[in-house]
Amino acid sequence: MQTRTIGLSEVPIAEELLRTVENMHNQIFKYSRDAEGQYVVTLSVGKIASEFGLEGDRIEDILLEDATRLMPLFEKAYNGQVVEYESERDGRVFHTILSPVHIDGKVREVIGSCTEITERKQIEQQLLEAQELYSSLVEDTLIGVYIAFVEQEGFVYVNPRLADMFGYTQEEMVTMTAAELAVPEGRETIREHQRLRMDGDRRNLHYPFRGLCKDGRVIDVEVLQKTSMYKGKPAVIGILQDVTERKQAEEMVRKSELLSVVGQMAAGVAHEIRNPLTSLKGFVQLLKTHGGKQEYFSIMLSELNRIEFIISEFLVLAKPQAVVHRLCEIKPLLDHIIALAKTHAIMKNVQIITQYEPNLPCINAEENQIKQVFLNLLKNAIEAMPNGGEVRVSVRREETIVISFQDQGCGIPEDRIAKLGEPFYTTKESGTGLGLMVSFKIISHHGGNISVDSKVGVGTTFEVRLPVP
Repeated sequence: MQTRTIGLSEVPIAEELLRTVENMHNQIFKYSRDAEGQYVVTLSVGKIASEFGLEGDRIEDILLEDATRLMPLFEKAYNGQVVEYESERDGRVFHTILSPVHIDGKVREVIGSCTEITERKQIEQQLLEAQELYSSLVEDTLIGVYIAFVEQEGFVYVNPRLADMFGYTQEEMVTMTAAELAVPEGRETIREHQRLRMDGDRRNLHYPFRGLCKDGRVIDVEVLQKTSMYKGKPAVIGILQDVTERKQAEEMVRKSELLSVVGQMAAGVAHEIRNPLTSLKGFVQLLKTHGGKQEYFSIMLSELNRIEFIISEFLVLAKPQAVVHRLCEIKPLLDHIIALAKTHAIMKNVQIITQYEPNLPCINAEENQIKQVFLNLLKNAIEAMPNGGEVRVSVRREETIVISFQDQGCGIPEDRIAKLGEPFYTTKESGTGLGLMVSFKIISHHGGNISVDSKVGVGTTFEVRLPVP
């Protein structure tokens, strides 16, 4: 017998190979046909064979399961085909390969190799379940999903919901571009996003657009998209949501809020009219004592016009009209309001001090609305000092125009500042809270904001910030 040297001893090659096979974590077996044509097992070794006792002369003795299903496969292997199959036993899965051995052009025996693949099958099952879950999430979701390559305009994939949203089939949509799904006036925006992507912009995008359906319907859509990799290429993965019903619901809420404001204004209209009436009363008293002056009549006429304006605004709330913004100089606007409030300030023993930076730019505003805000804030500052004091009105230029109303009143506790501007929330016994509510909304609609700084016992400062055109 042929031998070879291993270490210091010589071991027959056959014995070495047998010992190696016996310690492998699988099963190696061989079978052939005897003179009578019956299958005979000539070898069955390995740790799987040892663990399950797969030993014997018959094929049935070396199998992990009943031979009924497997015998045709063993026959096929002996006829010259390589055969693979899987078996299960005690919750474990095994993979077997049957390889025919040809000698002189004929199959003389078949070698079988059985390996445990339980862990691999578990991983495959987990991957399959994850794939099915992903497919279900994408295919059955109520949100449209799409994939498009950055370098191409068309879609690579759209889910059924996205196709249904626009009234197309999935096959039709993969032949279209994103711009074709928008109304004509909105297509350039989508094309611009495409150009930015092609230029390397990888930011996430979230924007609304008006979608055009196959049947001509127009829907409101919101899209969120990010850039990733798909099949080795940069691709846009996005989701689209039809927000038409939400928009309609928001419009219904807006109209309901408008009706609510009408009700609130019914309670607060007296509050708004009291401002000009106070000035009218003061000037009438002055007329009695000093005789008539044209200057007073002019102011009184202006105040009466303001009363008419406030009432008109109240009456047309149910039918809103377009607000016209134009460039306004801030100083003359404030001077007019201070002139209106001076009589009221004198009656309260309050002095109004002004400080304006030079060369102030104009603001883009609806003049009457801004006057209403300034008059509310100035009146509140005056009434915050029942024992008299000073109100400082100042204007300065930062990135915005900042108009400040500072009083020396009792101040507002910090926990109550956050609630200022809410309907019917007020720090005054006779107030309604509507003045500040309206003021906050007006400034917000002008692209600005109102901030409040207050210290109890020291005073309060309201700062109005308006953008510079």
